[in-house]
Amino acid sequence: MRRDDAEALDRLMDYCRLHASAGGMATRPIVLEAAVTSILLHQEKTLARIKEKLSYLEKRDCEIGGEG
Repeated sequence: MRRDDAEALDRLMDYCRLHASAGGMATRPIVLEAAVTSILLHQEKTLARIKEKLSYLEKRDCEIGGEG
């Protein structure tokens, strides 16, 4: 496995451990489903933070551009 792929996989496994409780909430947990759920949860939270920051920056840029 290439180094950058291995690093990405390590991050995904970190997300699984970080959000293990979310994956374990299933009625009949299956390990793969729990892992994928944990990864998706982390990525969704990350996307939400990125969208929030982008929205803030766009708003700020419009305000700054309107003043000049």
